[in-house]
Amino acid sequence: MASTIREYAVEKGLPKRTRSVCPDCGKVLDAELFERDGKVYMEKACPEHGSFCDVYWSDVDMFLKAERYAHDGVGLRNPYDKRLRDGENVHVLIGGERVDMLTCTALANVDLTNRCNMNCPICFANANQQGYVYEPDFETVCRMLDALRAEEPIKCTAVQFSGGEPTIHPRFVDIVKAAKARGFAQVQVATNGIEFAKKYDLLKAASDAGMNTIYLSFDGVSDDIYLQARDRRMFKVKTDVIANCRRLKEEGGRCPSIVLVPTLVRGLNDHQIGDMVKFAFDNSDIVRGINFQPVAFTGRVEREEVSKGRFTLPDLVREFESQTGIASRDDWFPVPVVAPISDFASIILGENKVTFTTHPHCGVATYVFMDPDGKAVPFPRFVDVDRFHKGLMEISAKAMSATFKKLYAIKLLKLLNASIIEENLPGGISKGKFVRMIRDVMSDKSKDTLAGFSWKMMFFGGMHFQDHHNYDIERVRRCGVHYVTPDCRVIPFCAYNGGPEYRAEVEREFSIPLDEWKKKNRKEAAELEAALIVPEDQRA
Repeated sequence: MASTIREYAVEKGLPKRTRSVCPDCGKVLDAELFERDGKVYMEKACPEHGSFCDVYWSDVDMFLKAERYAHDGVGLRNPYDKRLRDGENVHVLIGGERVDMLTCTALANVDLTNRCNMNCPICFANANQQGYVYEPDFETVCRMLDALRAEEPIKCTAVQFSGGEPTIHPRFVDIVKAAKARGFAQVQVATNGIEFAKKYDLLKAASDAGMNTIYLSFDGVSDDIYLQARDRRMFKVKTDVIANCRRLKEEGGRCPSIVLVPTLVRGLNDHQIGDMVKFAFDNSDIVRGINFQPVAFTGRVEREEVSKGRFTLPDLVREFESQTGIASRDDWFPVPVVAPISDFASIILGENKVTFTTHPHCGVATYVFMDPDGKAVPFPRFVDVDRFHKGLMEISAKAMSATFKKLYAIKLLKLLNASIIEENLPGGISKGKFVRMIRDVMSDKSKDTLAGFSWKMMFFGGMHFQDHHNYDIERVRRCGVHYVTPDCRVIPFCAYNGGPEYRAEVEREFSIPLDEWKKKNRKEAAELEAALIVPEDQRA
C-alpha cells in the first residue's frame, strides 16, 4: 500500500491494490482496481457476504490521466482535538484500521442542524427521520470554527454551513458573522433555497454578515425532476433565489455568488446537464458555476440498483460534451492539478497556503469562457495545462532555495506566456493582454481588472462522494473536504457520510430526542411543521 500520493502515482497503471469495506457489514477488505471493456472496476470479497464488483470510473484513460497529477499533502493537525497527542496527525478509524489524514482542510462542513423544511428522498443527511434533533448552539459552533482556524500547518480558510437546512438555525446570521470575524475567506451556505426565496431580508442580512457563496441545491430546469427527487415543485424557488440576489446586487452593488449543485441520478436528471449549463450561462451575473455530484448509494441498496444507477465522473464528462458540445474529456482535470500553484504561493509569500492535494479520483473540473459573441472555449484550449503544471513544479522546486523570490514571480509570468495557445483565445484577445490581465488579477488591481473583463467565466466541476460499494480508503486518506464536530474532531467527508459513517455516532452523542426538543422549542417546532406542508401549487 502506498504511503504517499507520489508513491501511489508511481504505482499507476492497472490492476492496482487498495483497501475498501464490505457494503453489508463494513469490514475492511482488500480490493483490486482493474480494467475491463475500457472501464475501471473495483472488486472485493467478504468472507461472510461474498464478492462485490462495481464500476469505479467508467473511462480507463481518464482514470490514468488523473493519476498523473497526484500531489503530496502536508498532513493535518488539530490542537483542539483532546483525543490527539501533541503533534499527532488527524486520523479516523475504519474497521479498526487507523487512517491518517494527509491533506489539509480545503473546505470545512459545519452542520448547523439536522432539521429541514423539506423531506428529500435522496438526502444523505436523512433530516427529519432520526427521531432526534442535532443543533449545536451558537457558542458551540464558534468553538468549532475556532478549531478550524487553529489547524496546523495550514489554517482552514473556507467553511460551508450545511445540515439539514442551515438557514433555519435560530442564530444563522450570527453564525455567518462569527465565521467572517474569525478570518474565513470563504463563507458558504449549502441550502435548498426556500428561506432565501421567500425572505429577502434574511438573504440581505446573511450577505451583510459576510456570506460569500450560496451552494444551491439544483437538480434540473423543470419541475418533473423536482417532483421525483424532492417530492415538490422547486424550480421557481431556485429562480426566486437568483432574482433576490440580483435585486440585492442592484440595490447594494454586491451579492453572494451562487454555485448550482445538482445531485445526478442516472435516468432522473442526467439528460438535463446541457440545460443546466445553459441556465448557468444565462444567469452568469449571479451564477458562478455548477458542481455536479453523482449520487452516492448510502443505506441499504440492492446490488442491481447500484449497477443500474451508478453514474461516475467520466459519465458526467461524456454527457457534458454530448449535450453542450463545449468541452471534451481532454478539457477536464483532477483537483490536484492546481496544487503547484498553492505550493508556489506558499514559497513566495513565506507562509503555508491551502493546497488542493485531494486524491486524483475524487473530482474533476474545468473552466469555460464565453466571449461577447457567445463562443464558449474551455480554459485548457488556450492554456497548455500540462506544460504550465510541469513548469510551475520546476519553478517551485528552485524557488524553495532562492533568495530573490521576485525573480521567480517573473518566471511564472513567462511560463504562463509560453503556455498560452494564442489562436484559441476567445474574443480575439491577444496573448500579451491576457498575460497582463492575469498579472493584474494577482495584484491589488484584481477588482478593477475583473470588472472590465467582458467574457463570461463559468466553473464546472464534478465531485463523486463515496459509498460502501466504491469505497477506497486511499481516497479517505487524501480527502480535502472535512466535517468538524461539536467536540472539535475533524472527520473526512466520506468517512462522515459513508463507510464507517461517523455522522450517526456524532449526531446521537450531541442530540436530544425530538419530542424533548419540541417541548422546549414550541414556536420553532410549529414553524417547521408548517414548512413541511407543501403548498398546493408545489404539489404533484
